Amino acid sequence: MKRIILFMQAALLLCTLNSCIQDEPLNAECDITGVDTLWLQQNRSLIKGNPRIDNNRVSFTVPYDADRSALAPKFYLTPGARLTAVVDGVEVADANGMTRDFNTPQTYTAHSEDGQWSKPYEVTFELEARPVEKWALDFENFELDPSGRYQVWFEMDANDASNPRRNYWASGNPGYNLTGLGSSPEVFPTTAAEGGVSGKCIKLETKDTGMYGMNTKPKMPIAAGNLFIGEFELSKASRFPRKATKFGLPLVRKKPVTLEGYYKYKAGAKFTDAKKKVQPTMHDTADIYAVVYEIDPDNFVPLDGDNILTASNIALMARIDKPAEFEGDMSELAAADWVHFSEPFKPMNGKEFDAERLARGGYAIAIVMTSSRQGAYFEGAIGSTLYVDQLRVVYE
Repeated sequence: MKRIILFMQAALLLCTLNSCIQDEPLNAECDITGVDTLWLQQNRSLIKGNPRIDNNRVSFTVPYDADRSALAPKFYLTPGARLTAVVDGVEVADANGMTRDFNTPQTYTAHSEDGQWSKPYEVTFELEARPVEKWALDFENFELDPSGRYQVWFEMDANDASNPRRNYWASGNPGYNLTGLGSSPEVFPTTAAEGGVSGKCIKLETKDTGMYGMNTKPKMPIAAGNLFIGEFELSKASRFPRKATKFGLPLVRKKPVTLEGYYKYKAGAKFTDAKKKVQPTMHDTADIYAVVYEIDPDNFVPLDGDNILTASNIALMARIDKPAEFEGDMSELAAADWVHFSEPFKPMNGKEFDAERLARGGYAIAIVMTSSRQGAYFEGAIGSTLYVDQLRVVYE
C-alpha cells in the first residue's frame, strides 16, 4: 500500500513539474543582441571597429574598396527569437547567417518565441570614410527613432550612392526617454532647431529628470543635452550612466589640424550638484571638443564618460577652453549672433601623431558637445542651452 501511495505522489509531482514547464510563457522579446563572435573573428580583416547595434539598425564599417555583394552576417538574438527575410518576394524562414548582397541595406525581421511580436532591422555594411581635407558636419540629416519619441542624427556619404547613410552620431535622448517626461521630440535634451548658420542646427538643453532621476542609484537629477560621435548603450544608462556613452569611432584617415564651427550659449540660472542642491558659487558652462586616441584596429575599445578626457591613449585634443556666453535674456538666445571658433588639435600625453599607426587604422576620433560641462556627473544648471552648427574637422 505504501508503495502505491509513494508511486501516486511521485506521479503527481511529475505531472505538476510537467505542468509548470508546459505553462511557462514563451519569450515575447525579439531583439538582435549582438553579432556572432566566431563570424566576427572570421571576418576581422573586413570589419573596421565594432558593429553598432541601435534600436532597429545594425551597422558595420568595411574598407572603401570592399566587395559587399556576398556577405553572411550572423547575429545573437533574444532566447527563442528567429530572423526572417524576404528575398525575391519569398520569405526565408531562417535568415540568420544567410548570404546577401549588401551593396544596398538589407532588411531582416526578428520574431519573438511566442510568435506574437516582430521587429524589423536594417543591416548595413558602410564604406569607411575616405581621406578628405575637411570633414563637414551640418546636422541637416535626422529622423525620429522607431518609437517616434525623440530625434536621431546621421551623416550622408556622397561617395557611396547605393548606401550613403552613416550612423556616426549618438545622444543621451534614449536615456532621457526613461524619465517619462519626453512628451514630444522638442522637449528632449537634444533636438533639431531652425535658424542655423545655414539650414538647421542642433540645440542642446540641460533638463530636469524629475522623480525618475532622484530615485535612481546613482542619482541623476539632470540630463545635459549632448551629441557625440560614438554610441549610447541604453542597457547601462540607469546603473552605469558614464559607461553608457561610448565615445569615438575609427574614422581617422588623415592628421586633423583644427576643429571649427559656430555656437551660441547661455547658462541656466541655478547650478546644482548631483544631489540637486543649489551651489551659489558655481556657474554652468558648455563644452565642445574633439579627441583623437590610439586604438587596436583588431580590438576597438571606445573611450567612455569616465576617461574621455583623461585616458592615457589620447593623442590629440581640440577644445574650447572658455565658451563665450550670451549676455541677453534666454528668450533671445535663438536669435542671437553666432560665435565662430577654431581650435587647434594639441598633442596629449607626450604623443606624436604616427603615420604608421594611421596607415593601419590605429586611431579613433570622438567629437562631443554638451550644454553642461559637468553634465556627465549630473552637475549643471537646468535650462542651460547650447546651439551648434557647421562643425568642421580640418585635416593636414
